[in-house]
Amino acid sequence: MAELTKAKLELYIYGGDFNNVPDTPEYTLTKSKLSGDDTITFEVSELIKDYVDIEFDGNYEGIKQTKWVFYRVTRTYKDENDVETTDTLTQQGIAFRGYGSITDGINPELSKHVMMSNTVVNNYCGEPISIPYYTGDNGTKKIEYKQDTTSLDVAAKGNASLYTIDQLTKLNPLAIDIVTIDKTASVVANSDDSSGVDEIPVDTNIVEFTFEDGTTRTILVECIDECKNIPYKISFINKFGAMQDIWFFAKRKDTMTTERDQYKKTTLKTGSGNASYNVSDHQRVYLENQGREVITMNTGFIHNSYNEVMKQLLVSEFVYIHDKRKQSPTNGKYNLAVPINVVTSSLDIKTRRNDKLINYELQFEMDSEFIQSVR
Repeated sequence: MAELTKAKLELYIYGGDFNNVPDTPEYTLTKSKLSGDDTITFEVSELIKDYVDIEFDGNYEGIKQTKWVFYRVTRTYKDENDVETTDTLTQQGIAFRGYGSITDGINPELSKHVMMSNTVVNNYCGEPISIPYYTGDNGTKKIEYKQDTTSLDVAAKGNASLYTIDQLTKLNPLAIDIVTIDKTASVVANSDDSSGVDEIPVDTNIVEFTFEDGTTRTILVECIDECKNIPYKISFINKFGAMQDIWFFAKRKDTMTTERDQYKKTTLKTGSGNASYNVSDHQRVYLENQGREVITMNTGFIHNSYNEVMKQLLVSEFVYIHDKRKQSPTNGKYNLAVPINVVTSSLDIKTRRNDKLINYELQFEMDSEFIQSVR
């Protein structure tokens, strides 16, 4: 009986047309089977992650957050007469910058339904509703938007196939994969390109999802009309690899930090036998003088299902704040998304039982320096 001896993995990571696979793989990996093992494992998550760039300027219709993945595995076998034979497996899928927890086990397959953890959306009244969801095999089949018991709109969704996240990309995804993000509209992500818009009724306070496997899920939308403070919207890539929004309704505080590097120069002027200096000249000269803005914001009283969302926000690598004074350069109907970093490194998780009302205070730092330093 022939036994597996080695395997070669050719990994292609690309954007654009799903069927336009590049001629040359990004990576070619070859491994031999270890003595005592009967399988060969390839760890590809970090390799794929390097190519899944997030591009977002506030325009939800043009967001880029995924890449197509095509792989070819060539396995080599040897029989008792040392005769080698090979077979080849090929497959395509889509990669997200999602992740699993330790309890999810190896090659975690995340939600193919609603792509967020909270069951209630606390939304600023009159602003777009944000609910990421997935369409595909056992994915979203129908979405009904309601105002209480009144149906406002029903959206039917198309078919796609199983997707796999990039944390540990499985080597057996099915054909074509599609993720959909609902931001006032349905946005179908075609790898790193997006298209398709279905308007969502502004008065929606109940969103009912029906999935291909017959199950359903209801998301409640609670409208918060903040009159004391100016609400600010934060967007971030959550554990499912989808862009999710969260509003900070309560107190905001802005501070500024600076970094200075100076040296002392002489202001003494000599010449014509005289020495003098100008009392108005600076003696201390800056080699570097830079600042960075820091923002401290409070969520206000939000639903306890946001506890998991706050954890995901703390570990997200891509976080943005929306600037209400500026427009997205690629779509003027959206506000500009400005990159920020989460400074808060420790958070006490709150519950209704222990804390009654749940408010989180987080500190953020602008990703860019105060003085433009792009070179």
